[in-house]
Parts: sequence; C-alpha cells; structure tokens
Amino acid sequence: MSKRGNHGVTLVFAGTLILILAAWVALVELEAISRLILPAPLAVANAFITGVFHGVWLNDIFVTLEEAVLGFLAGGIVAVVIGAIFAYMATLRRGLYPFILAFQTFPKIAIAPLLLAWLGYGLAPKVIIAAMLAFFPIFTNTLAGFLEVDPAMVDLLHSMRASPLQELRYLRGPNAVAFIVPSFDVALVMALLGAIAAELAGAQAGLGNVIQQRTFLGDTPAVYAVLLLLALLGLALKLLIGFGTRRLRPAA
Repeated sequence: MSKRGNHGVTLVFAGTLILILAAWVALVELEAISRLILPAPLAVANAFITGVFHGVWLNDIFVTLEEAVLGFLAGGIVAVVIGAIFAYMATLRRGLYPFILAFQTFPKIAIAPLLLAWLGYGLAPKVIIAAMLAFFPIFTNTLAGFLEVDPAMVDLLHSMRASPLQELRYLRGPNAVAFIVPSFDVALVMALLGAIAAELAGAQAGLGNVIQQRTFLGDTPAVYAVLLLLALLGLALKLLIGFGTRRLRPAA
C-alpha cells in the first residue's frame, strides 16, 4: 500500500474514532441517555486504568487468556486431524459432515451450564467451550485445503507415478497449510469469545466473571471498561497470531 493509502486509512480511523467519542460525550452531557446505561467516557477511562494498569484485573486477564489459548490449541488440533481424515475418506465425510454442521449451529453457551455441572467452575468447561468455537473455522479451511487442489498438478504427479505420501508432501500438504494458517486469527478470537461466554455462565475468575460482578453492583463504567479491554485483547491476539504465522504461509 502506498503512503497516500496509509494516510487515508489513518485519517478514516482517526476521524471515525473522534466522531464516536464526540457523539458519546454529547449524549452524556445532554443527558439524552441515563448514565446508568451510557457512562461518561472519563469514568470508563478511569475504570480501565484502575483495572488494567493498577493490576486489579490482572489475574482475571491471565485466566481468560489461558482459557482462550488452550481452547484454541485443543480445537485447532482436533479440527486439523478431523479435517484431514475427512479429506481422505469421502464416505466418512459425507456420512458425518451433517453432524459437524449440526454441532456448529447450536449455541455453545446453551451447554455451558451442563459442563459446569459436570466439571465444576474450574478451567475445563471454559476450555471446552473455547475449543468448540475455535474448531469450525480451522476445520473448514483444513478440509478445503486438502480437497481444493489444482487438478493439473494432481495429473502431473500421477503421470510421474508419485505415491500418495509424495502427493501429500508436495501438493496437498502445502496447499492445506496455505488454507489453514489464515484461519488461525479468526479461531483464536472465537476462542476468546467462547471463554468469555463460558465465564458468564459461571466462573470464579476471568473477565466474564468481572462483567457479571460489576453488572450486579451497577458499576456500568467498569463493565464498559472490560468490554473495551476485550476488544483490545481480541485485536492484539489477531495481530499477534497474524505476525507469528506469517512465516508459515507459502510464498506467493
């Protein structure tokens, strides 16, 4: 992207941010919306500084991130394994794929209370919910990566009498990596959302637990501050996983 393009993006971002803050301040100052619903930006900023920079929410941040990362890893590993198996076993894929779709469509938060009843309020149920949400984007990309290969390249390898293992190594494997790696950032953010959703159903620590407690106490600025923190964490995780996997992506 050119420098002019970068300047344009920066201006759009800064302008949008200024407009949002200006509208927020106006609504608060004109008392168009109750401060119990929409607190002042300064109150949210103070709650954010207290929670993050004074270390009040430090343990909760670590708990939520641990749940999200473990869920991402667990869901990702299972997704790649099942996706690869389905790619090479068409009968199994056609027979079981409807179950995968059904599993994806029902709300994961609906089973969170059951997992809490079975496994308690510790780490396990949060990791399971996070893994469920991380699973599908990686699974679909894995399946597509193994199946959507250039037929001409397949014919070329067959004409060279390449074995199935060589076809996997030199064609389907690299193609699958090119599909799988870009799905990691989405899956990690989904895992974070899953961890928060599970914490809202019941937890002893974590940012979802903070939201529940602050909502019960009527501390709206703290709730907004946690939501802002989650947005920043999601963006940071997306950027981090993008930077970390850049070297795994095959060169164009």
